[in-house]
Amino acid sequence: MGHKAPRLTSTGTTIVAAAYKGGLVMGADSRATAGNIIADKHCEKVHKLTESIYACGAGTAADLDQVTKMLSGNLRLLELNTGRKARVITALRQAKQHLFNYQGYIGAYLLIGGVDPTGPHLYMCSANGTTMAFPYTAQGSGSYAAITILERDFKPDMTKEEAESLVQRALEAGMHGDNASGNSLNLVVIEPTATVFKGPIIPDFCKRPEPNDLEYKFNKGSTKVLKQKAYKYDIVESMDISH
Repeated sequence: MGHKAPRLTSTGTTIVAAAYKGGLVMGADSRATAGNIIADKHCEKVHKLTESIYACGAGTAADLDQVTKMLSGNLRLLELNTGRKARVITALRQAKQHLFNYQGYIGAYLLIGGVDPTGPHLYMCSANGTTMAFPYTAQGSGSYAAITILERDFKPDMTKEEAESLVQRALEAGMHGDNASGNSLNLVVIEPTATVFKGPIIPDFCKRPEPNDLEYKFNKGSTKVLKQKAYKYDIVESMDISH
């Protein structure tokens, strides 16, 4: 019968990262979906591994939470045992070795990035353990729109402000063009001396006015009254509903 073809999985996410001179900016949207249903509007997709290493995740939310918690714990133990800060390549190696053993059955697609003594680094790790290094990249169902912004505007010598703007615009492009991405976005700016988390940031096209169900849409009298009839009731017993 031959080998059964693998089932394609839609990750329903937009995650973006870009390196700049001396640092790295990573970001993700906050929408989690279950089929065609928005299951969570505030899903955390930017995961802290160490003080200077973060992972953005696309795929199955539960798998991503467990994998990133495992990586965070392992890296912390490594730092305590060696007395040194973990490097980004170490986080990548642990992730790829773990995911390779499960051949894609763990639905975790990761962007792992950070800054260590050798500089800023950004890696992609797929669910089957395949890894690649990039100066910028995007993953998830909204990545097609996001990568166009990255390829057009990325520069190797960007400033922090330029990189932050680029990642935000790429995320907004992915959120605007993908139904499975949206609601808000979160950014993390990683530098050798500090890490700053920013969010949630709500793009203008994601803002919706709250409906007022008590407000009439038509002026009183717009609809013709054909018949009126009044009923008289005798109040036998009243109930106090003020509390």
